[in-house]
Amino acid sequence: MIFKYIQEPTLDALLRSRDALIYFNRCIDQMGWRLPPRTAKNWWLYYLWTLVVLIFVFIFIPYGLIMTGIKEFKNFTTTDLFTYVQVPVNTNASIMKSIIVLFMRARFAKAQKMMDVMDSRCIKMEEKNQVHRAAALCNRVVIIYHGIYFGYLTIAVIGALIIRKSPFCVYNPLVNANDHFYVAITIEAVTMAGIIMANLILDVYPIIYVVVLRAHMGLLSKRIEELRSDANKDEDQHYAELVECVKDHKLIVEYGNTLRPLISATMFIQLLSVGLLLGLAAVSMQFYNTTMERLVSGTYTVAILSQTFPFCYVCEQVSSDCDSLTNTLFHSRWLGAERRYRTTMLYFIHNAQQSILFTAGGIFPICLNTNIKMAKFAFSVVTIVNEMDLAEKLRRE
Repeated sequence: MIFKYIQEPTLDALLRSRDALIYFNRCIDQMGWRLPPRTAKNWWLYYLWTLVVLIFVFIFIPYGLIMTGIKEFKNFTTTDLFTYVQVPVNTNASIMKSIIVLFMRARFAKAQKMMDVMDSRCIKMEEKNQVHRAAALCNRVVIIYHGIYFGYLTIAVIGALIIRKSPFCVYNPLVNANDHFYVAITIEAVTMAGIIMANLILDVYPIIYVVVLRAHMGLLSKRIEELRSDANKDEDQHYAELVECVKDHKLIVEYGNTLRPLISATMFIQLLSVGLLLGLAAVSMQFYNTTMERLVSGTYTVAILSQTFPFCYVCEQVSSDCDSLTNTLFHSRWLGAERRYRTTMLYFIHNAQQSILFTAGGIFPICLNTNIKMAKFAFSVVTIVNEMDLAEKLRRE
């Protein structure tokens, strides 16, 4: 049942942190990115599927876009030109991110093992419920992204059928669109669905893993608030609880460090391309004459914004959580404790002041301010087009 992993927590159906990846892992399986061992039954079928996906998604589409530019560029109308230009930028960015993820996918498995260790510290029912809600939220995010991305694909294909034009301008050496229009559209839609699924995986995974990080950061903060609150415990027990909290924080930091190189590389490519993509989408609005074309472009703009804005928002919240954790530590009941407790607490406060920061390419922080700055490039693209009077020149030609 599709809604099984997005429901509210119940006593007989509590999700773990790794259950946040259920829908995400299904997407990976559909793309053939998680190869089974050769001891598995019919393993070669999955390997064959992986090969088919790689050929059609990462070879056929780039080849088709290059050949379109070579063969059809002179025959492009203004709307065809701006439809064509947007696709290679997004497609090439997706392919580069996919290569990075495929080479570094072992970090996913390592992070999942850390999730299990972090879950082992969740003993109280309240903590388990919080983990469940975080996992359900992550699964809802995957469903929402399916709606946005494949909603765009559906609208683009419907628009192409109405105006009888190729939705993505991908050259097909096997089928001539003029002779077999519906077959060509079907092939193009299926292959582009692969690129869209790859984009969905690449845009969703940082959100899922960091939402889980935030959930355990919040649970750690509550544990710190309860330190030395039970008068029935002696100093040794209080100190043992503090040491466990220090270990929890160390594990959360290690979890973030495991994912950081992967997120840094993929988000660097995405943030650099988002401004150009938004600019091209905004410029294309000036050339589209039909309501359907504008609807497709508007849906595409929403999809582009979804590639960076949600994760930048989550990273902004992580920074706030780190500051909140430091304040919680400082205001906890450590005054009047024995010397070893106070010494450990000071060490803990010092380490907690170092925020869990995700950067794009190790150059600029991933946050809302960075996302806004990159998106401003879209206005630069529009300004350049308007200053050069490119719209009128292309219309006259």
